[in-house]
Amino acid sequence: MFYDLLRGANLGAFSLIVIAALCRCSKGREKPGNAKGTPATFPYIFPLLGSLPIVYLWNPRAFVLNPNNFFQSPHPVLVKILTQEFYVIRGPENVKALFKGSWACTSVPFVKFALGHAFGLQTKALSLYDKDDSGGGHIPHPGSTVEARNRIDYNVYQSLLRFLEGKGLQPFWNRFADNITQQLHSLHDRIGADWKYHADLMKVVGDEATISIVNALCGPHLLRLNPHFLQDFWDFDRNLQTYLQGLPWFLAPRAYAVRKRALNAVKVWQQHARDHYSDSAVGADGDDLFWGSSFFRERQEMFLEMDGFDYDAIASEDFGAIWAARNSVTAASWTIFEIYRDPELLDSVRAEVDACALKDEDGCIRFDVDQLLQLPILQAIYAETLRLRMHFYIIRMPDRVDLNIRDWVIPRRKVIVTPTTVAHMDSNAWSTGSYNEHPVDQFWIGRFLKHGSKSAPDNITPTFSTKELEGSWIPYGGGPRQCPGRHFAKRQILLTAALMVSLFDCEILEQGRNVQEDFTLKGFGSGISHPAGKVPMKIRRRNRGTM
Repeated sequence: MFYDLLRGANLGAFSLIVIAALCRCSKGREKPGNAKGTPATFPYIFPLLGSLPIVYLWNPRAFVLNPNNFFQSPHPVLVKILTQEFYVIRGPENVKALFKGSWACTSVPFVKFALGHAFGLQTKALSLYDKDDSGGGHIPHPGSTVEARNRIDYNVYQSLLRFLEGKGLQPFWNRFADNITQQLHSLHDRIGADWKYHADLMKVVGDEATISIVNALCGPHLLRLNPHFLQDFWDFDRNLQTYLQGLPWFLAPRAYAVRKRALNAVKVWQQHARDHYSDSAVGADGDDLFWGSSFFRERQEMFLEMDGFDYDAIASEDFGAIWAARNSVTAASWTIFEIYRDPELLDSVRAEVDACALKDEDGCIRFDVDQLLQLPILQAIYAETLRLRMHFYIIRMPDRVDLNIRDWVIPRRKVIVTPTTVAHMDSNAWSTGSYNEHPVDQFWIGRFLKHGSKSAPDNITPTFSTKELEGSWIPYGGGPRQCPGRHFAKRQILLTAALMVSLFDCEILEQGRNVQEDFTLKGFGSGISHPAGKVPMKIRRRNRGTM
């Protein structure tokens, strides 16, 4: 999740295709696919317009979940849109087969689309993606003549793995854990013992978590030199679909002004790092105060060796990497919203986290994240939040060989689309309770908890598991290039939630208790959804004597 949206352009790139599809595809019965052959074409009536599903324009989620459209096909189908076509895959077994075969797929065209449209990467740098036919494996494809330094897909992904799954993860995590602990204790010191009104719970959590992540990623100087960056970061995020749709700047001047400010902030920070960094600034963990993570320092060297890259191009790439943190931040906000909305759930979470809270000599509460990762209820809240709130399109494209999806064959160089929303809202795959009292469009952590046999005592602690949900719970994608940021994201969400419930009492006011997600054309398909409105609350310090 942390980076998968950028890697696969899983956001709005496909939204454009879907909008085009509205002018072409119709509702109707499908023709069955040919076993051991290519999937059948989803039927359409009119060559130009067909049966226009207008509902997508004001409620994309409703369209995606409509049982009569191509996204709901029980087997793979080919969807034709004007001069383009793509395949839709859904269902746990089909999705598992897709992920298993993803080693043969490429994401280069979609990465190029996202970087060019959303993050303003220059044409001369983008052209390197077109020239890179070496594949994503350690060994280049036979016949590829791309120099090792110009293997942009492989080199960028390997740098991500080193950072988010290798040597860079622990120092990055340690900095974030210290940052969020300090940020929330500072907020605790500012909040009194009496109830205080605040206009939006989601903004409170989002700001504290974003500051903590940005400082952990980039060091203190990005925000110090650019105090407006926090607001521009989220304004950019809200305008993402504007950029991906390719609207010219004169039709959306404010959106493009926001992007320019955000990119300029990254450039200012990186120039400051180049001017002040020296080898003596590197700490024992390999990081430094100027670049922050060694990840960015090493990327400077990596990109400058590539054809077509200069400092401006690097800033576009690096802003994309920074922006990708938006999903875990937004997920943390929703997680905390769900906890405070339900007093009984809040009591259960506090019973879990209070038992593993540690106190420093100065009285600060800290947590060992390994203990948080063992808490069944907290983990179930995290998993259910991602199931309910994650909306994006997983995109794959077989590169040099056809791809087998059980009894079907997807030809090479054809786009494959799997919407997470469809997988996460499949009532045939998800538990809805003994009497269907927990429909899939409502929050219920019981989908991820096991309570043992009927003869087991009632006080036995439930266990958390996602093992039986492979192919159904897919917030991080899957396969060889499953989101490498998933390890950090889970830890970030759990720790932020544990600290919030330990330090604060929050009462969500009535007008915010049932806030809906933003399912507009502008808001849907960008990963974890934003709320459609604010979540007003009252907040006060939690009496630590109750812990």
